[in-house]
Amino acid sequence: MHPVGAYARVSEDKALKANAADWREIGEQVAEQFKDMDEVAAELGVTITRRYNDNNTPASNPHITRKDFEQALVDLENGTIRGLLFYHADRLVRQEYDAARINRLFQLNPKYVGRAVAGGTDLSTQEGRSMLTIQATMGGMEVYNTKRRVARKNKGLAERGHMHGAPRPFGWDEDRKTLHATEAEVLRKAVLAIPGGLTVGEVRKQWIDLGYEPTRNKKNTGTQALQHSTVEARLVNPRICGYRTYLPQSERRDSKKPWMPDFVVYKDGKPVMGDWEAIVSPEEWQACVATIEERKTARSEGRAAHTTSAKYLLSGIARCGKCSFPLMSNQYSKGTTSYERYGYRYACLTTLGGCGGVTRVGPPMEELVEEAFLLEVRRSLGMVVKEEDVDETKHDVRLAEIDQEIEEVNERRRAKRISMGTALDMIEELEGERDELNRQRRQLVAAKVRRQNASPSLLEEWKGYTVSQKKARLRESVRAVMVHPAGRGRKFDPSLIELVWVEDEQ
Repeated sequence: MHPVGAYARVSEDKALKANAADWREIGEQVAEQFKDMDEVAAELGVTITRRYNDNNTPASNPHITRKDFEQALVDLENGTIRGLLFYHADRLVRQEYDAARINRLFQLNPKYVGRAVAGGTDLSTQEGRSMLTIQATMGGMEVYNTKRRVARKNKGLAERGHMHGAPRPFGWDEDRKTLHATEAEVLRKAVLAIPGGLTVGEVRKQWIDLGYEPTRNKKNTGTQALQHSTVEARLVNPRICGYRTYLPQSERRDSKKPWMPDFVVYKDGKPVMGDWEAIVSPEEWQACVATIEERKTARSEGRAAHTTSAKYLLSGIARCGKCSFPLMSNQYSKGTTSYERYGYRYACLTTLGGCGGVTRVGPPMEELVEEAFLLEVRRSLGMVVKEEDVDETKHDVRLAEIDQEIEEVNERRRAKRISMGTALDMIEELEGERDELNRQRRQLVAAKVRRQNASPSLLEEWKGYTVSQKKARLRESVRAVMVHPAGRGRKFDPSLIELVWVEDEQ
């Protein structure tokens, strides 16, 4: 008996594509390949002792590991099998690297059997091994050219605003154009609430409470909790306001979590609009994105803690009236009267660098600050304050110029007036400037949207705000809450709580 292996593969088994449970099983096309190899084995007088099946697995992608192919190499190396049958060279290898690995094993073992059912490849000869290398090279070029044509087509569709095939996005119906009856409203409310202080973590909790789960696919059928990154990706998706995006597969692979606002498609300096219904306006979406960007920047620079939600209203706002150190919230000891009545307090902690001279019960102090803040809001409703207009279009002219300059660089490259390297350097510099201007534009829009969130709506919605939203509103008007020392055993005294207003510092 001369034991050999039989290797079969199909890049995409369309018969099994829709069946998540069987996507790795032997499909009709792979079964036909094994049948043909059985006939060849009988003709050669060898016995197939092991079958290797990489169904639904491409061979041209260096980022994808073919498990059965790798196992076949191991078995050839240790002599478990002394040969390999395959349907055609392009079923076995599509990369020069893989062809070289196969050829090495057959070159070291000249008695091994290596035959293709179709194409005439015989790995036991030098000519056959050379042909395998040539076929792998040509196959790789074919795949590259196909990907290049597809990428060009997809980019063209994006520039015309047409959708590209993908799973149903959260917020839209199966046609991916019509808004979903409930998801669209849930997404809209979250986008509008983010600039007002709602955090991504709080949105996640709300959506989990509503029963929303992550989108499932054929490779992941188990139930998982909705992830923070998934919620953030939905909130910053330019599709929400109708913007078309384009992200090449190569860049998507290199970036595990691409920041999709940077991949909006522009034409003549303006974003390309898609052919689907928008959930919010571009200004509302940009305000949401800018707010999330600002929070990320603050965390990365150490200016803010990485928290998903706020628990105490005055954390980071209240300060010791004796040494000006930030007051920290902490729990009273369980079983005490104070714990039962108040639960927590704000204190100047010596362990963190404070003087330890101030401690104040939490809920009454928060209630006092809220009342004072809302009273100030009501007072200001009758006042007309002239504010400088926010011009979010100030960079539009330069953005249009950048697109034109990129096209001029490409024309010079095509005419061979500059080298490819020089062109890439110039284009990357222009793209960096464009990304920065778009980021600044989102920040201007965010400032404009926050200003448009008028005080009357704040008074109406205050009770329904989360702690994060209330804190964000407070920070716009209150610079700090100074808590002055009180004698031991004294009752809560509102006169010892001093609000420092932002306008007083100007």
